Formats: sequence, structure tokens, C-alpha cells
Amino acid sequence: MIFNFCKRLCCFVLVLMLVSCAAHHKFELQQTAKLGEMSRDDFMNAMRWKQFDVAGSLMVPEHRKHFMKTFAALKDIHIIDVKLTYLLSSEENKRFETTVEMDYYLLPSVTIKTFNFDQTWLYFDEDDSTPEGFFISTPFPDFP
Repeated sequence: MIFNFCKRLCCFVLVLMLVSCAAHHKFELQQTAKLGEMSRDDFMNAMRWKQFDVAGSLMVPEHRKHFMKTFAALKDIHIIDVKLTYLLSSEENKRFETTVEMDYYLLPSVTIKTFNFDQTWLYFDEDDSTPEGFFISTPFPDFP
């Protein structure tokens, strides 16, 4: 009788441990997805408000210089809107593909143009050269 009780207690504890591990894993995935969403929003808001240094800080270091050089040359750009038009998550929310649409005009013209560009975002664990978080791993395309 005591043996059956111990056996059932062990099974109960095992099931409880498995459920808690699964819940913890799900929580981590949700946190990673939330961090990705916040990073995307930060990038689009920075672009919208012409805070190119903030937007550039969300790119991997090897592509940041080209991005900053591109927008340093566009002093007369007026960005009207920046929005996400495509999103595909994969690899347990540690990688996602996006397409961003940016509406702008470049003085002296007042014609509104649309620029679409694709991005691949990757999650990086903290190390000596990179803080923890999501960063754009694709180079910024040449601006039209």
C-alpha cells in the first residue's frame, strides 16, 4: 500500500515537473516574441522621427555604417509613415523576416514616394561585442 502511494506520488511529481518546464519554455518564447515586437516598433518609430542613430543601433555592427552613411546624405528627407507590411517568425521566435514600407518625400520635390525593404532580424545572446536582443542582420538596401 505504501509502495503504491510512493509510486503515485512520484508520478504526480514527474508530471508536475514536466508541466512546469513546458510552461517555463512557453513563457520564454512569449518573452522573446515580445522583445522582437518591441525592437521592430523601436526601429519603425526611429525611422518615422528621423532618429537614424537609434534605428542604426538596431542593426548588426557590420551594416550600421552603411545605413548611417545613407541617411546622413538625405538631409532633406521627410518621412511620412513607416509601417510593417509582412512578418514571418521562425526558429522559436529567435528569427523573423519583415517587409517595411516607408512613405517619404525628398525636397525640393513634394511627391510622396514609397520605399519597401526587407529585413531579417536575429536574436543574439549577450557577449563581449553585442548586447542581448534582436538586431537587423541584413544590409540596408540602396535608397532610391
